[in-house]
Amino acid sequence: MGKKKLESNGSAFQRIQAGFLTGLLTLLLIWFLGFLRYDVADLEGPSRQDFIDELDTAPQDKLDQLVLQRTELERELRRNSNLQKDYQASKENARQVMEEISALHRLSIEQGVAPPEEDVTALASARSRFLTAQDSLEKANISVTESNSTLIDLQESIHDQRGVVQEHNEPAYEKFDKANDSHRFKLAIFRLGIPLPLFILAAWLVRKNRKNTFRLIYLAGLLATFWEVGVIAFNHFPREYFKYIAIGTAILIVGLFLKFLLRNLSTPPKDLLIKRYRAAYEQGRCAICDFPIRRGLLREAVWGKQGPKVPTVGSDGLDRQEKPYTCPSCATGLFSECDSCHGITHSLLPCCENCGVDTPVASLSDAT
Repeated sequence: MGKKKLESNGSAFQRIQAGFLTGLLTLLLIWFLGFLRYDVADLEGPSRQDFIDELDTAPQDKLDQLVLQRTELERELRRNSNLQKDYQASKENARQVMEEISALHRLSIEQGVAPPEEDVTALASARSRFLTAQDSLEKANISVTESNSTLIDLQESIHDQRGVVQEHNEPAYEKFDKANDSHRFKLAIFRLGIPLPLFILAAWLVRKNRKNTFRLIYLAGLLATFWEVGVIAFNHFPREYFKYIAIGTAILIVGLFLKFLLRNLSTPPKDLLIKRYRAAYEQGRCAICDFPIRRGLLREAVWGKQGPKVPTVGSDGLDRQEKPYTCPSCATGLFSECDSCHGITHSLLPCCENCGVDTPVASLSDAT
């Protein structure tokens, strides 16, 4: 009897560790490919201003001149506004002085005393300052009002001129957009030069080494390169093209998974087939049609939701001799005689339970 190579999936904790480390390796590979993408020499793209400079610059020059006028007018407006505040403060100060001196004059007159000469001089000076500040404030108000009106007109002119410049530069924008799209496509091809071959290689390795011990490492490389290819395509391909690429890729992936699922349902691989057969034997049911196995103690068992209930009374009279057994529902041989030791063993499992000799495992089509 030849030795079989035994494979184990490990404990649940080991499988969790393997899944975590696979995810961590995928993340590290994504970072590495991202750093590589940004560190690789970039291709210089077109400049929008170069296309605009090829056009007549008169509309833009006029717009720049209007903007410069607005800047000067705003500066002059701020200056007049500050002078307006100063004149207003000077006027209020002179008014307060006039009120105080006038109050002293009224008090002197009420007392029958002539106001002092210095109070008369101070009152005249305060009145002169008040009138001067009022006149200056009036001029400042007029200047601010005129500047605001001019600024409003200038803002409207700038808005209109921006529309003229926008319309004048439209052909340059269209040429730039075409050149930029072409540049982004070339840049995408340039940057896909590294991750795309790696993605194809990782996909080939995953397909070829599905049962290899290091298959999770290949899977991490496949996921990382797939992510990087998707990021590059999203950033550089035009959106109207990328949506078709994304949908096409998603359809391809779903189709491959569906094909894999349907193939496993119709002709499952040997390891999955043995797993199904083993689970059916453990539950005491036919692996093909799910009919209860009735042999030995299970012949008089009562099947319920919790499984078979074997009667204890009168079980001594049951036939305990091991015999071949065929499912009465689908005619599948579930227990048969071993060709080596002639003992009764499970027909759908790969080894005889008595002597350990390998036996061929029938497929679902052969079993039915």
